[in-house]
Amino acid sequence: MAVNNQKGFTLIEMMMALVIGAMITAATYATYSSQQKAYQTQDQVAEMQQNLRAALYLIIEEIQMAGYDPEDSGNFSVTSAMPGRIQFETDKDEDGDSADEDNVNDSKETIDLGLSRTFDANGDGIPDTDSDGDGVPDPVDIGIQTGGAGGFQDIAENIQAVEFLYLDSAGINLALAPPVDLSAIRSVQITILAIAERSDPKFINSMTYTTPSGQNWGPYNDNFRRRLLTTTIKCRNLGI
Repeated sequence: MAVNNQKGFTLIEMMMALVIGAMITAATYATYSSQQKAYQTQDQVAEMQQNLRAALYLIIEEIQMAGYDPEDSGNFSVTSAMPGRIQFETDKDEDGDSADEDNVNDSKETIDLGLSRTFDANGDGIPDTDSDGDGVPDPVDIGIQTGGAGGFQDIAENIQAVEFLYLDSAGINLALAPPVDLSAIRSVQITILAIAERSDPKFINSMTYTTPSGQNWGPYNDNFRRRLLTTTIKCRNLGI
């Protein structure tokens, strides 16, 4: 009589193998999904931080030169100081004259920084447009304009709000006694609120962002991450 030595898996063994395989697959997917979400979150945060730092680098560089007047001509100063926009003059060609060879304003020596009037007509630092009617202003770009012509050149995108705070030599907020005394400005404290380019359906932003002047931005109660950054810039060429 022949002996049947064939070996195999029983149905129970196969079912157990399938269950174990499914558990391993589920665990692997959960780990991958979690890591992917963490990566996307970090990517958004890093993008906002880079956006803010790049903008502040250029803003600091320009504001530090406000009122630069190596010829001591008295022709260069801060000419406008609004919550969302600052305008000043700087003698970049060091000729002591704010006019060019055609006796018109030198386009390189008058600087506007902040939100364009196109986005922020009253200059309060909060964009005017709310295209979807959700009560949250549309994010805009913060920019720089030279000579009052040519339009603002973007230096940072996806900005929710901006605040320029003007301080005297004692660090006192000059806006407490409006209008701002332009001749008393010695430093500018700028606060920028950036918003992520993409929303995260699993994230609710219910934070309130408070600026140095006491403004409250938010809560927005939406799915966008935001970052607030404040820095103080000493106007080394003012009050000399």
